[in-house]
Amino acid sequence: MKYDIDHEFVSITSQTATHRIILLHGWGADSDDLLRFGKDIREKIYLDFEVISLRAPGLHPSGQGRQWYGLYPHDWNEAEVEVNKLLVTLKKFDTDRIPLKKTILLGFSQGAAMAIDAGFKLNFGLIVACSGYPHPNWFPGEKCSPLIVSHGLFDDVVPIDASRIIYEKVKNKSSELCELLEFDGFHQIDSNLIDFISSNISNIF
Repeated sequence: MKYDIDHEFVSITSQTATHRIILLHGWGADSDDLLRFGKDIREKIYLDFEVISLRAPGLHPSGQGRQWYGLYPHDWNEAEVEVNKLLVTLKKFDTDRIPLKKTILLGFSQGAAMAIDAGFKLNFGLIVACSGYPHPNWFPGEKCSPLIVSHGLFDDVVPIDASRIIYEKVKNKSSELCELLEFDGFHQIDSNLIDFISSNISNIF
């Protein structure tokens, strides 16, 4: 499947796909970092998923991996620019074959910050924020997509309070599914996350 978008990506395509998952990797990773997770989604959830894992546009300062925007120091102006660019890309995935309402947008760490900022400006079937944080002055819009927030209790990279802030802001506005999953772990994706998504899938799509 080819898409006319500005972001590079890796994918697991399906000619019969009825649903899609779009993945946004973390700071210093690359587009293939979450592809294994996308494969697990396809294997464990009964829906026919196409997997798109987007590549952040910037080179990580170490010279290896990518970044959505500069973090040390934080470049919030660049973050806003990149969120707007991501919005353009995400809108192009809103097709008759697979609309955004049948799409999961999942981000990890910096990718989670991008996912909630751009995602809540659109109409996704589900947004999943793993070990993420909100950008300064971020607030969900009038229409809130269903949301699952997941964060390790012992995360020493992004404090768990960052995810609690995301959850509270959305919970106070949304009548949709809004769950905060706190687990015994560090800066990682919870091994039980896919099972939780699967158990709620009938309420999401």
